[in-house]
Amino acid sequence: MFNFLSFFKKRKNYLKKEFRRDSNGNPVVEVKIDDKSEVIAPFAVDEKLSINMEFANLLDNLGKSLSPKESLQFNIKCDSWSDDEKFDVASAIKHYYFNSLIQMQRKLKNNLRLFWIMVAFSVIFVTTLFSADYFGAPFVVTEVIDIIVWGFVWGAVDLATFQRSLFQHEYNQSKVIYDMKITFV
Repeated sequence: MFNFLSFFKKRKNYLKKEFRRDSNGNPVVEVKIDDKSEVIAPFAVDEKLSINMEFANLLDNLGKSLSPKESLQFNIKCDSWSDDEKFDVASAIKHYYFNSLIQMQRKLKNNLRLFWIMVAFSVIFVTTLFSADYFGAPFVVTEVIDIIVWGFVWGAVDLATFQRSLFQHEYNQSKVIYDMKITFV
């Protein structure tokens, strides 16, 4: 019994990633980049640069281990970069995560819209169920309508609780990276 409890105590320690902290207690991450082309994607849309997928995956992985309440300081070690190159990299990171935030906001908005549609169908079918029961519809008909009602109710609950919380979590991860302070050392 006690071994079982010690397993969970040890497991809890593994679930927290330790970062170097600044004077305010916020995490500090340092990445060394040799060439700007390792970060910047080879394409620009409306003259706005974006980061490549490998670097985006690095930042996404970093965002997974941070609390949304923390403010990340991201130090980029680069040798002999001009101020324009530094600006390009910083703006490309911000542009990529700005687009990510827009995508997450759309998912959250669509989730809310689908929730209200499911609620409306639930109300319609509950009304149909009561009407069918009131007018003495056959048992099979009322049971089929009852199953449909529960399907729409469960769909609404799923959208409002489980899926929405996942989308909100993804939004918070992207927001942490978007709001991070980028410095060049």
